[in-house]
Amino acid sequence: MVFLSRLVGIILVLVFAQACVMTRANFGEPIKEEAVSRIEKGHTAMAEVVSLVGAPDRIVRGNDREIFHYYYYDAKSPALILFLLNLIRMDVKSDNLYVFFNKNGIVEEVVYGKRTGRTQFKLWPFGD
Repeated sequence: MVFLSRLVGIILVLVFAQACVMTRANFGEPIKEEAVSRIEKGHTAMAEVVSLVGAPDRIVRGNDREIFHYYYYDAKSPALILFLLNLIRMDVKSDNLYVFFNKNGIVEEVVYGKRTGRTQFKLWPFGD
């Protein structure tokens, strides 16, 4: 009888120790596409870029240029927590904006990529 009650107790612990977890995280500020579209090559000054987009997350200097880097990360991660096996997968995408300035502080080039709208909750750990 004691063995049977212990076995039932162990089975109940194993059943209730399982869980599904879904987490989502963001890092940085979302980049406003309407602000990016207002940046004009050859015309917009450094101070105007800061007023449109905000302070850059990174500034890179070199070769008589300054580069403002803005980024935003979006992550989704589902997990299945089992007693002997855990399945966890994370999908992280980022938006990046690089604004290149010439030595006079005028925009020379704008490179913008948006990928955060494509993050997905995927549990299966193998392949896509």
